[in-house]
Amino acid sequence: MTDKERVGLFLKAIEAIFSGMDPKTFWPLNGGQIDAYFDVVEALDMYDLLTGLRRTHSIEEIAMLMPAPDILRLFLEHNAIIGLKVAKKLGIRQISTDERVAYLGLLLEILACKVKGDIFCLDGKNLLLDAEEVKERVSAPNWDNADVQAQKDIASLIVHSNNVCYSLYYDIFMAGGFYLHGPYHAQGHFGRDTCLVVREYHNLSPKELWPGTHFYCRTLRIEGMYRHLDLKINFANHPISTTSIGDKLVAYRVFVDGKKASDADLKGLIDHAIVLTSQQTKHINALPDLDKVRKGAEIAFYLFKDFRVACGREWRAPAAIEHTITHFGDRFIKQFAYVEKPSLEHWKRLFDPRDDYY
Repeated sequence: MTDKERVGLFLKAIEAIFSGMDPKTFWPLNGGQIDAYFDVVEALDMYDLLTGLRRTHSIEEIAMLMPAPDILRLFLEHNAIIGLKVAKKLGIRQISTDERVAYLGLLLEILACKVKGDIFCLDGKNLLLDAEEVKERVSAPNWDNADVQAQKDIASLIVHSNNVCYSLYYDIFMAGGFYLHGPYHAQGHFGRDTCLVVREYHNLSPKELWPGTHFYCRTLRIEGMYRHLDLKINFANHPISTTSIGDKLVAYRVFVDGKKASDADLKGLIDHAIVLTSQQTKHINALPDLDKVRKGAEIAFYLFKDFRVACGREWRAPAAIEHTITHFGDRFIKQFAYVEKPSLEHWKRLFDPRDDYY
Protein backbone atom coordinates (compact mmCIF):
# COMPACT_ATOMS: atom_id res chain seq x y z
CA MET A 1 0.00 0.00 0.00
CA THR A 2 1.36 3.43 -0.93
CA ASP A 3 1.55 6.38 1.45
CA LYS A 4 -1.19 8.10 -0.54
CA GLU A 5 -3.49 5.09 -0.30
CA ARG A 6 -2.79 4.68 3.42
CA VAL A 7 -3.52 8.34 4.18
CA GLY A 8 -6.66 8.18 2.04
CA LEU A 9 -8.06 5.24 3.99
CA PHE A 10 -7.18 6.89 7.30
CA LEU A 11 -9.09 10.01 6.28
CA LYS A 12 -12.06 7.88 5.23
CA ALA A 13 -12.04 6.42 8.73
CA ILE A 14 -11.91 9.94 10.20
CA GLU A 15 -14.81 11.01 7.99
CA ALA A 16 -16.83 7.98 9.11
CA ILE A 17 -16.26 8.97 12.75
CA PHE A 18 -17.17 12.62 12.53
CA SER A 19 -20.08 12.25 10.13
CA GLY A 20 -22.12 10.89 13.02
CA MET A 21 -20.59 12.70 15.97
CA ASP A 22 -21.29 16.06 17.57
CA PRO A 23 -18.27 17.27 19.62
CA LYS A 24 -20.46 19.87 21.32
CA THR A 25 -21.97 17.10 23.45
CA PHE A 26 -18.76 15.74 24.98
CA TRP A 27 -18.52 15.66 28.79
CA PRO A 28 -17.00 17.26 30.80
CA LEU A 29 -15.20 19.21 28.03
CA ASN A 30 -14.64 18.47 24.36
CA GLY A 31 -11.41 17.17 22.85
CA GLY A 32 -10.10 20.50 21.63
CA GLN A 33 -10.69 22.17 24.99
CA ILE A 34 -8.55 19.55 26.73
CA ASP A 35 -6.01 18.48 24.10
CA ALA A 36 -4.93 22.03 23.24
CA TYR A 37 -3.10 22.29 26.56
CA PHE A 38 -0.81 19.33 25.90
CA ASP A 39 -1.11 18.29 22.23
CA VAL A 40 2.48 19.27 21.39
CA VAL A 41 3.96 17.70 24.53
CA GLU A 42 2.20 14.38 24.06
CA ALA A 43 2.76 14.26 20.30
CA LEU A 44 6.50 14.92 20.51
CA ASP A 45 6.92 12.55 23.46
CA MET A 46 5.32 9.67 21.56
CA TYR A 47 7.03 10.60 18.29
CA ASP A 48 10.47 10.49 19.90
CA LEU A 49 9.75 7.25 21.75
CA LEU A 50 8.36 5.39 18.74
CA THR A 51 10.78 6.60 16.09
CA GLY A 52 13.62 5.89 18.49
CA LEU A 53 12.36 2.37 19.15
CA ARG A 54 11.96 1.72 15.45
CA ARG A 55 15.72 2.06 14.99
CA THR A 56 16.35 -0.88 17.31
CA HIS A 57 13.14 -2.91 17.37
CA SER A 58 10.87 -4.60 14.85
CA ILE A 59 7.29 -3.46 14.34
CA GLU A 60 6.12 -6.65 16.04
CA GLU A 61 8.27 -5.99 19.10
CA ILE A 62 6.98 -2.43 19.38
CA ALA A 63 3.39 -3.60 18.99
CA MET A 64 3.81 -5.93 21.96
CA LEU A 65 4.69 -2.94 24.14
CA MET A 66 1.69 -0.90 23.05
CA PRO A 67 -1.77 -0.90 24.67
CA ALA A 68 -4.96 -2.23 23.10
CA PRO A 69 -5.64 -1.32 19.46
CA ASP A 70 -8.48 1.03 20.27
CA ILE A 71 -6.26 3.06 22.58
CA LEU A 72 -3.80 3.45 19.71
CA ARG A 73 -6.69 4.48 17.44
CA LEU A 74 -7.76 6.97 20.10
CA PHE A 75 -4.30 8.53 20.04
CA LEU A 76 -4.58 8.85 16.26
CA GLU A 77 -7.93 10.62 16.73
CA HIS A 78 -6.35 13.08 19.15
CA ASN A 79 -2.78 14.35 19.24
CA ALA A 80 -0.67 11.92 17.20
CA ILE A 81 -0.70 14.04 14.04
CA ILE A 82 -2.30 17.29 15.18
CA GLY A 83 0.31 17.84 17.91
CA LEU A 84 3.12 17.60 15.36
CA LYS A 85 1.38 20.21 13.20
CA VAL A 86 1.04 22.58 16.14
CA ALA A 87 4.69 22.04 17.06
CA LYS A 88 5.65 23.15 13.56
CA LYS A 89 3.26 26.09 13.57
CA LEU A 90 4.64 27.37 16.88
CA GLY A 91 8.25 26.85 15.84
CA ILE A 92 8.86 24.28 18.57
CA ARG A 93 9.95 21.46 16.23
CA GLN A 94 10.03 21.33 12.46
CA ILE A 95 8.72 17.88 11.61
CA SER A 96 8.18 17.87 7.87
CA THR A 97 5.16 16.69 5.93
CA ASP A 98 7.07 13.63 4.72
CA GLU A 99 8.06 12.80 8.30
CA ARG A 100 4.46 13.09 9.45
CA VAL A 101 3.27 10.81 6.66
CA ALA A 102 5.97 8.28 7.55
CA TYR A 103 5.01 8.48 11.22
CA LEU A 104 1.35 7.85 10.43
CA GLY A 105 2.53 4.82 8.47
CA LEU A 106 4.51 3.61 11.49
CA LEU A 107 1.48 3.92 13.78
CA LEU A 108 -0.71 2.08 11.30
CA GLU A 109 1.86 -0.71 10.90
CA ILE A 110 1.88 -1.14 14.67
CA LEU A 111 -1.91 -1.19 14.70
CA ALA A 112 -1.95 -3.83 11.95
CA CYS A 113 0.06 -6.15 14.22
CA LYS A 114 -2.60 -5.96 16.90
CA VAL A 115 -5.79 -6.62 14.90
CA LYS A 116 -7.11 -9.44 12.72
CA GLY A 117 -9.04 -7.41 10.19
CA ASP A 118 -9.26 -3.99 8.57
CA ILE A 119 -7.28 -1.58 10.75
CA PHE A 120 -9.57 1.29 9.64
CA CYS A 121 -12.82 -0.58 10.47
CA LEU A 122 -14.23 0.59 7.14
CA ASP A 123 -15.99 -2.79 6.82
CA GLY A 124 -17.83 -2.07 10.08
CA LYS A 125 -15.85 -4.62 12.08
CA ASN A 126 -13.25 -4.42 14.83
CA LEU A 127 -11.70 -7.88 14.74
CA LEU A 128 -9.27 -8.68 17.54
CA LEU A 129 -9.77 -12.47 17.73
CA ASP A 130 -8.53 -14.93 15.14
CA ALA A 131 -10.66 -17.77 13.77
CA GLU A 132 -9.49 -20.30 16.37
CA GLU A 133 -10.16 -17.92 19.26
CA VAL A 134 -13.65 -17.21 17.94
CA LYS A 135 -14.35 -20.93 17.54
CA GLU A 136 -13.17 -21.62 21.08
CA ARG A 137 -15.42 -18.98 22.59
CA VAL A 138 -18.47 -19.73 20.48
CA SER A 139 -18.27 -23.48 21.10
CA ALA A 140 -17.78 -23.13 24.87
CA PRO A 141 -20.38 -25.09 26.89
CA ASN A 142 -21.14 -22.41 29.50
CA TRP A 143 -23.32 -19.97 27.57
CA ASP A 144 -26.48 -18.75 29.30
CA ASN A 145 -29.64 -18.52 27.22
CA ALA A 146 -31.14 -15.04 27.10
CA ASP A 147 -34.84 -14.72 27.93
CA VAL A 148 -36.55 -11.33 27.96
CA GLN A 149 -35.43 -10.56 31.52
CA ALA A 150 -31.84 -11.51 30.76
CA GLN A 151 -31.89 -9.27 27.68
CA LYS A 152 -32.94 -6.37 29.91
CA ASP A 153 -30.34 -7.21 32.57
CA ILE A 154 -27.46 -7.43 30.09
CA ALA A 155 -28.55 -4.22 28.37
CA SER A 156 -28.64 -2.49 31.76
CA LEU A 157 -25.24 -3.87 32.72
CA ILE A 158 -23.76 -2.60 29.44
CA VAL A 159 -25.23 0.89 29.81
CA HIS A 160 -24.13 1.34 33.41
CA SER A 161 -20.69 -0.16 32.83
CA ASN A 162 -20.22 2.23 29.91
CA ASN A 163 -21.20 5.08 32.20
CA VAL A 164 -18.58 4.01 34.73
CA CYS A 165 -15.92 4.26 32.05
CA TYR A 166 -17.10 7.68 30.89
CA SER A 167 -16.95 8.90 34.47
CA LEU A 168 -13.45 7.47 34.97
CA TYR A 169 -11.95 8.43 31.61
CA TYR A 170 -14.21 11.20 30.22
CA ASP A 171 -16.19 10.80 27.00
CA ILE A 172 -13.17 11.51 24.81
CA PHE A 173 -10.86 8.88 26.35
CA MET A 174 -13.45 6.13 26.84
CA ALA A 175 -11.24 3.46 25.21
CA GLY A 176 -9.08 3.68 28.34
CA GLY A 177 -11.87 1.85 30.13
CA PHE A 178 -13.69 -0.20 27.49
CA TYR A 179 -13.87 -1.15 23.87
CA LEU A 180 -16.02 -3.56 21.91
CA HIS A 181 -14.98 -5.91 19.16
CA GLY A 182 -16.62 -8.05 16.51
CA PRO A 183 -19.07 -8.83 15.09
CA TYR A 184 -17.71 -12.36 14.63
CA HIS A 185 -19.64 -14.95 12.62
CA ALA A 186 -21.13 -17.67 14.82
CA GLN A 187 -23.63 -19.48 12.55
CA GLY A 188 -22.09 -22.89 13.08
CA HIS A 189 -23.13 -23.08 16.73
CA PHE A 190 -26.09 -20.73 17.25
CA GLY A 191 -27.98 -20.99 13.99
CA ARG A 192 -28.19 -18.77 10.94
CA ASP A 193 -27.43 -15.06 11.03
CA THR A 194 -25.86 -15.08 14.49
CA CYS A 195 -22.79 -13.18 15.56
CA LEU A 196 -20.59 -12.71 18.61
CA VAL A 197 -19.96 -9.21 20.01
CA VAL A 198 -17.49 -8.79 22.88
CA ARG A 199 -17.36 -5.84 25.27
CA GLU A 200 -14.09 -5.56 27.14
CA TYR A 201 -14.05 -3.37 30.24
CA HIS A 202 -10.33 -3.80 30.61
CA ASN A 203 -9.53 -1.28 33.34
CA LEU A 204 -12.30 -0.45 35.80
CA SER A 205 -9.83 0.16 38.61
CA PRO A 206 -7.45 3.00 37.61
CA LYS A 207 -6.18 3.61 41.13
CA GLU A 208 -3.33 5.83 39.94
CA LEU A 209 -5.86 8.24 38.42
CA TRP A 210 -8.40 8.20 41.22
CA PRO A 211 -6.66 7.35 44.53
CA GLY A 212 -9.06 6.77 47.38
CA THR A 213 -11.90 5.68 45.08
CA HIS A 214 -13.53 2.33 45.81
CA PHE A 215 -13.61 0.11 42.71
CA TYR A 216 -15.78 -3.00 42.64
CA CYS A 217 -13.74 -4.97 40.08
CA ARG A 218 -10.73 -4.65 37.77
CA THR A 219 -12.11 -6.14 34.57
CA LEU A 220 -15.48 -7.07 33.14
CA ARG A 221 -16.08 -8.93 29.88
CA ILE A 222 -19.52 -9.31 28.35
CA GLU A 223 -19.80 -11.76 25.47
CA GLY A 224 -23.09 -11.54 23.63
CA MET A 225 -24.47 -13.83 20.95
CA TYR A 226 -26.95 -11.99 18.74
CA ARG A 227 -29.32 -13.02 15.96
CA HIS A 228 -30.39 -10.76 13.08
CA LEU A 229 -28.23 -7.95 14.41
CA ASP A 230 -27.27 -5.05 12.18
CA LEU A 231 -24.21 -3.65 13.94
CA LYS A 232 -21.15 -1.84 12.69
CA ILE A 233 -18.16 -0.58 14.68
CA ASN A 234 -16.16 2.37 13.39
CA PHE A 235 -12.55 3.52 13.87
CA ALA A 236 -13.50 5.37 17.06
CA ASN A 237 -15.06 2.17 18.48
CA HIS A 238 -18.55 3.64 18.22
CA PRO A 239 -21.32 1.06 17.66
CA ILE A 240 -23.70 1.95 14.82
CA SER A 241 -26.96 0.10 14.31
CA THR A 242 -30.16 0.74 12.37
CA THR A 243 -32.16 -1.48 14.71
CA SER A 244 -32.45 -2.18 18.43
CA ILE A 245 -29.68 -4.33 19.90
CA GLY A 246 -30.78 -5.68 23.28
CA ASP A 247 -33.69 -7.76 22.02
CA LYS A 248 -31.43 -9.55 19.50
CA LEU A 249 -29.45 -11.22 22.31
CA VAL A 250 -29.88 -15.01 22.33
CA ALA A 251 -27.06 -16.08 24.68
CA TYR A 252 -24.41 -14.46 26.86
CA ARG A 253 -21.47 -14.93 29.18
CA VAL A 254 -20.23 -12.40 31.75
CA PHE A 255 -16.78 -12.57 33.33
CA VAL A 256 -15.67 -10.52 36.34
CA ASP A 257 -11.91 -10.45 36.91
CA GLY A 258 -11.65 -13.52 34.70
CA LYS A 259 -14.31 -15.59 36.50
CA LYS A 260 -17.71 -16.31 35.03
CA ALA A 261 -20.49 -14.43 36.81
CA SER A 262 -23.88 -15.90 37.62
CA ASP A 263 -27.23 -14.26 36.92
CA ALA A 264 -27.40 -13.48 40.63
CA ASP A 265 -24.21 -11.42 40.31
CA LEU A 266 -25.60 -9.11 37.65
CA LYS A 267 -27.76 -6.97 39.92
CA GLY A 268 -24.85 -6.36 42.27
CA LEU A 269 -22.63 -5.31 39.36
CA ILE A 270 -25.28 -2.90 38.10
CA ASP A 271 -25.84 -1.41 41.57
CA HIS A 272 -22.10 -0.91 42.09
CA ALA A 273 -21.78 0.71 38.66
CA ILE A 274 -24.61 3.15 39.39
CA VAL A 275 -23.07 4.21 42.70
CA LEU A 276 -19.56 4.67 41.27
CA THR A 277 -20.84 6.64 38.27
CA SER A 278 -22.84 8.94 40.51
CA GLN A 279 -19.89 9.60 42.81
CA GLN A 280 -17.47 10.19 39.95
CA THR A 281 -19.84 12.43 38.01
CA LYS A 282 -20.50 14.65 41.01
CA HIS A 283 -16.78 14.87 41.75
CA ILE A 284 -15.81 15.84 38.21
CA ASN A 285 -18.68 18.27 37.73
CA ALA A 286 -17.56 20.07 40.89
CA LEU A 287 -14.03 20.62 39.52
CA PRO A 288 -13.06 23.99 38.02
CA ASP A 289 -12.60 23.71 34.26
CA LEU A 290 -8.82 23.92 34.44
CA ASP A 291 -8.74 21.04 36.92
CA LYS A 292 -10.81 19.04 34.43
CA VAL A 293 -8.09 19.80 31.89
CA ARG A 294 -5.36 18.71 34.31
CA LYS A 295 -7.11 15.41 34.90
CA GLY A 296 -7.68 15.02 31.16
CA ALA A 297 -3.95 15.34 30.50
CA GLU A 298 -3.25 12.81 33.23
CA ILE A 299 -5.74 10.38 31.69
CA ALA A 300 -4.21 10.77 28.22
CA PHE A 301 -0.74 9.91 29.50
CA TYR A 302 -2.08 7.12 31.71
CA LEU A 303 -3.42 5.30 28.64
CA PHE A 304 0.19 4.62 27.61
CA LYS A 305 1.44 4.03 31.16
CA ASP A 306 2.81 0.52 30.60
CA PHE A 307 4.43 1.52 27.32
CA ARG A 308 6.24 4.49 28.85
CA VAL A 309 7.36 2.47 31.86
CA ALA A 310 8.69 -0.26 29.54
CA CYS A 311 10.69 2.46 27.79
CA GLY A 312 12.15 3.59 31.13
CA ARG A 313 10.11 6.76 31.23
CA GLU A 314 7.88 8.41 33.83
CA TRP A 315 4.30 7.86 32.73
CA ARG A 316 2.68 10.88 34.34
CA ALA A 317 2.01 14.06 32.40
CA PRO A 318 5.14 16.29 32.30
CA ALA A 319 5.39 19.47 34.38
CA ALA A 320 5.48 21.51 31.16
CA ILE A 321 1.76 20.95 30.79
CA GLU A 322 1.09 22.67 34.10
CA HIS A 323 3.09 25.64 32.86
CA THR A 324 0.87 25.83 29.77
CA ILE A 325 -2.32 25.61 31.83
CA THR A 326 -1.11 28.32 34.21
CA HIS A 327 0.14 30.57 31.40
CA PHE A 328 -2.93 30.40 29.13
CA GLY A 329 -5.67 29.97 31.74
CA ASP A 330 -9.05 29.30 30.15
CA ARG A 331 -8.07 30.67 26.73
CA PHE A 332 -8.29 27.30 24.95
CA ILE A 333 -11.45 26.30 26.78
CA LYS A 334 -13.14 29.35 25.32
CA GLN A 335 -11.46 29.06 21.91
CA PHE A 336 -12.53 25.46 21.32
CA ALA A 337 -16.06 25.69 22.71
CA TYR A 338 -17.96 24.66 19.57
CA VAL A 339 -20.93 26.86 18.75
CA GLU A 340 -21.58 25.05 15.48
CA LYS A 341 -20.69 21.53 14.45
CA PRO A 342 -17.51 21.70 12.32
CA SER A 343 -17.68 20.44 8.73
CA LEU A 344 -16.30 17.09 7.64
CA GLU A 345 -13.77 18.96 5.51
CA HIS A 346 -12.44 20.60 8.69
CA TRP A 347 -11.85 17.23 10.34
CA LYS A 348 -10.28 15.65 7.26
CA ARG A 349 -7.84 18.54 6.85
CA LEU A 350 -7.12 18.58 10.57
CA PHE A 351 -6.02 14.93 10.61
CA ASP A 352 -4.30 14.92 7.21
CA PRO A 353 -0.52 14.66 7.84
CA ARG A 354 0.13 16.28 4.43
CA ASP A 355 -1.80 19.42 5.30
CA ASP A 356 -0.42 22.06 7.71
CA TYR A 357 -3.99 23.16 8.42
CA TYR A 358 -4.84 23.46 12.08
